[in-house]
Amino acid sequence: MGHRVPRYSSLLWGVCIPSSCSSHDLEEEMSRKLSSLDISVRVHNTMCTVKDFHRPYSLGKTLSISFFLAIILLLSLGTILDDGKEGVTNFEKLLNAFSLKRNLRKVFDLSDAPSRVKGVDAFRGINAFALLLAHKSMAMAHNPYVNKTSFSAVFGMPWAVIGRSAIVYTDSFLYLSGFLNAHNLLQELESKGTIDMKKRLLARWFRLFPLFLSLMLFCTYILPDINNGPQWNLVVEEHSRVCEKNMWRSFLFIHNYFGFEEMCLTHTHQIGMDVQLYVATLPLMLFLWKFRALGWLLVVTIAVGSTVLRYLAIHWYDISMFVYYGISVQKLLDAARYSYILPTHRATIYLIGVVMAYIIRSKKLDFKLSDTQVRLLWASCFGLAAFTIASPYQMGLEGYQYEHFPAALFAAFSPVMWGLSMCIAHWAICNDYAGVGAAFVDSRAFKFFNKIAYGVYLTQFPIFFYNVGVQRHAEFYTPLLLMHAPEMLVVLVVSIVATVTIEMPFNQVYRIYFGKSQTKLKDK
Repeated sequence: MGHRVPRYSSLLWGVCIPSSCSSHDLEEEMSRKLSSLDISVRVHNTMCTVKDFHRPYSLGKTLSISFFLAIILLLSLGTILDDGKEGVTNFEKLLNAFSLKRNLRKVFDLSDAPSRVKGVDAFRGINAFALLLAHKSMAMAHNPYVNKTSFSAVFGMPWAVIGRSAIVYTDSFLYLSGFLNAHNLLQELESKGTIDMKKRLLARWFRLFPLFLSLMLFCTYILPDINNGPQWNLVVEEHSRVCEKNMWRSFLFIHNYFGFEEMCLTHTHQIGMDVQLYVATLPLMLFLWKFRALGWLLVVTIAVGSTVLRYLAIHWYDISMFVYYGISVQKLLDAARYSYILPTHRATIYLIGVVMAYIIRSKKLDFKLSDTQVRLLWASCFGLAAFTIASPYQMGLEGYQYEHFPAALFAAFSPVMWGLSMCIAHWAICNDYAGVGAAFVDSRAFKFFNKIAYGVYLTQFPIFFYNVGVQRHAEFYTPLLLMHAPEMLVVLVVSIVATVTIEMPFNQVYRIYFGKSQTKLKDK
């Protein structure tokens, strides 16, 4: 049904009928009435809502409530009993880990960490903001507008290519993930000569899973009972049903192999890919460290193979990584299933990040540039980035007819061009060639966002679609709705709460019971 993908060619119509009537009765009657207009009617039983319906308690709901009550208990004890001193026993350290006072101080402490790499915070913040707007536009496409034609016209304008090329912003996070993972592993290889894979995997699990699990449980068993609305069943209830059935796949981080239609928390496909690429990076970096020439050959081979897979997928399945004008819901879902959410097809940009980490740590390309050369470097960086985003703009114009070749070229080479532009910018920043942009790159806003970035990533979709589900009126569309201030403020506050109550405590739990206090880079 595409519960998170907007259906541009469908007209949604709510009908009030007696509870004794079934969805089949309504579909049959409406089909008969509208048959003369050549309109097809589909009524899904799962979209029917009964007033004052109370969902029965299930084992999953009971466990979810118990989980959140346990978290609240730990937060309460940790905050009340926090005397400002470091704990002696593990239990005292555990309670300190759940102290809201400590965690709030840490999240607002914007001093530089010794292991911080220049540019990472800025890259993450800029691309996260771009993705936030792209995801908001998806949610907006579900809403009713009194000027719906204006909404469609705006998204058919040439400048809308900035949003239609949103895949490059997700590529940025794969680049950063590859860079940070490789940077950390190179540090360990330089100091120890090997990689403690068990410790690395355990740290990754504690880094990603607790907050991920919390959101899955909340969206599956708690959120559906909080409110209701005309599209509540479509964007909240349906999502809850999918999660209840397929949540186990997310527990194993393999949910990205089953398509958006059967995925719990569809926006978390990136977590699945990231974990799989991280696991593959461990032996890859060890091999690269021991057999340098063969290792680089293997990296290049995998990157080229991934590029070929993207190109072939476009031709074989008639899909596109660019959201062209008039694309159907099925084509969007096929693009995700056969390429977008597969690590084999997205590995190129990740490996570009791995290569860049080696260049930065080894200082292989450290050389001096004149002011003129610096200006040319930044001009080439911005030009390449702009070309990557804007080159397929014609595919976003009204009347476009799908063609394999341009779609395949964009899918195959946009990660390479975007990755190259990020490498140029990253190298320039790390070598103090940011110039007048240095203050922007080192902005305290980016440092703060870096601490709550994972929370923002996970919570934005549930918040956006909660508002879609409860909306009971048609509003006047304007592009300013992309930056709806109250909604963005809610995303910010909820992300901070999620960070200090779930993410930070469980990171500390890992340090208490499985390792020493870490000084490594933040992986995600």
